[in-house]
Amino acid sequence: MTVRKGSKKPRKPRPDYPLYANGNGQWCKKVEGRHKSFGPWDDPDGAERAFLDWQARQRLGVSDQDPNEVTVDQMVDQYLDAQQKRVKRRADGHTVDTLSPRTFREQKRHVLWFADAEVNGCRLGRRAVSSLRALDFAAIADLISPKLGVDSIRHRINYVNGMFNWARINEVIDQTPNYGTRWRIPTDNEVEIERTSKPDKVWPRDRIRELVRRSKPTMAAMIYLGINAAFGNSDIGRLRLSDIEGEWLSVPRGKNGRPRKAWLWPETRAAIAAAIEIRPEPRDEYRELLFLTSSGGPWTDDETFYDGVGDEFRELKRACGFTGKEFKGIHFYALRHSFATVSSNASGSNDDDVAIKHVMGHLEKAQLRNYRRQIANSRIKRVCQHVLDWWRRGVPDCYRSVEIKLGNVKRVRVN
Repeated sequence: MTVRKGSKKPRKPRPDYPLYANGNGQWCKKVEGRHKSFGPWDDPDGAERAFLDWQARQRLGVSDQDPNEVTVDQMVDQYLDAQQKRVKRRADGHTVDTLSPRTFREQKRHVLWFADAEVNGCRLGRRAVSSLRALDFAAIADLISPKLGVDSIRHRINYVNGMFNWARINEVIDQTPNYGTRWRIPTDNEVEIERTSKPDKVWPRDRIRELVRRSKPTMAAMIYLGINAAFGNSDIGRLRLSDIEGEWLSVPRGKNGRPRKAWLWPETRAAIAAAIEIRPEPRDEYRELLFLTSSGGPWTDDETFYDGVGDEFRELKRACGFTGKEFKGIHFYALRHSFATVSSNASGSNDDDVAIKHVMGHLEKAQLRNYRRQIANSRIKRVCQHVLDWWRRGVPDCYRSVEIKLGNVKRVRVN
């Protein structure tokens, strides 16, 4: 800021403002008998922030920052720009070095939280990466909310550490900081202890039946796909009409592109037929989708993170009265957990881990994956049949039909 000769110095913005207006056009503080500038007269707020950052660094024993050093904010910006390009590569049809929008959202949320964290009154984003010490990471670890579960803490630390590793590999920084012992990824034992202390994320059979009974046709079909084919929210939103041929559903998993296949129960096929019968008129770009909202759009959207499946299912849970502590954290995705639990508890010839992974879209060990190109339909059907036997267990033959409400449309009985 250029100051004309004879310009009048501005007053302090408030009585307790820590700086004074110097004749050089800067807000200053006298340090060891010398004027130290922190910002121009026309930006008192910025000058105060710079002073508070400097003051915090002094308390930490960190020397004044070299303007050529990379700050945490600069590293975060470069990292997110690079990850955004990977998302675009995926949208453009590339299959190598890509990233899903959902994963990018999680990365962004966690690394921005790290940059915005304050240690001793100093925002980390303004600090040079080289100035970060083990004590800083210990202080940041203490800022993690105690309400976060162990899994969430593990994700947060993994994403932040991943950013530092990316910055080192891409020569944004010379080396990763010393994280110390407090900033660490929770052990498998700690994760397991927390999981066993919480309700299992699985839906009991009778509760699923109640959900189906109380649901509308479209949601009923979604629930059947969840327990029959281990479909999650995004899987439902991406499902196309062409993915189903007769008794079989074949589709790559959106998360990892892994081919997956499932044999559809008679109940599931009938529920899907009922949902298609009342399917809304699609908008042009969504004509291939099986499930459509009332406006003809998708039920989920990875770009905007819209999750109509989860929203609708939460309303259904409330309508069924499933709102107590035992249902906390158990949502639509728990149907996928239920499929995995029931199918994995099979015995004898039905105990087929490879077929279960194929239905769920999980990756096998790399060596097996490179050589095995197909899995027999009979193995996949055995797994799905085992879950169907569990689903029908305890229900007399004469009551093995499920009524799906179609509103003003005819009622369909699912055998």
